[in-house]
Amino acid sequence: MKRIHSKDDVIQTGIDLVLSRGFTATGIETILKQANIPKGSFYNFFSSKEEFGIAIIKRYAEHVGEVLQPIMRDDSLPPLERIRKCFEGLIAVFESNDCYKGCLVGNMSLEMSDQYETIRQCLEQVMQGWIKGCSDLIIEAQKRKEIPSELDPEMLGENLISSFQGALLRAKVKKSSAPLKNFIYLYFEKFLAQDEAGG
Repeated sequence: MKRIHSKDDVIQTGIDLVLSRGFTATGIETILKQANIPKGSFYNFFSSKEEFGIAIIKRYAEHVGEVLQPIMRDDSLPPLERIRKCFEGLIAVFESNDCYKGCLVGNMSLEMSDQYETIRQCLEQVMQGWIKGCSDLIIEAQKRKEIPSELDPEMLGENLISSFQGALLRAKVKKSSAPLKNFIYLYFEKFLAQDEAGG
């Protein structure tokens, strides 16, 4: 069996386990067994399970950013199309996992926001980063007169992220990506669609 020595490998193992089982249900012993490392090694990397939780949130957010940033920076696409493609990419990942697991940040927001203040703050920081990414593209869309200028970009960005996370939660319960596809349809085909008649 392959022996894992690096902190990065332990973090990735933790992400996989927490996505499947939840943070509370994922004990340190389970992480150690899956990663094939001795107990002392875990505490060389992390002072507590709380610190480990923060590490997996940050790594997960970095991975999501690596996937989505090229789409968000693709100037060949209109800004709203870039936002849509980001969400569609996340939906494709969810579907590839048989509508299982969902989003680590969303899952831990539900489970841990009232348990550890440091974890709550880390989750909020990640969410704010995602909201800013949406908001920046919304501002660009407003400059191009693709959506009304009176819409508050930060409010709309936060609502998009919140609505997606809610749809993802519903999709997990339903074991179907239909709620996520409804989210795409309502926002990008209806709510934010340009008026074809120019009215």
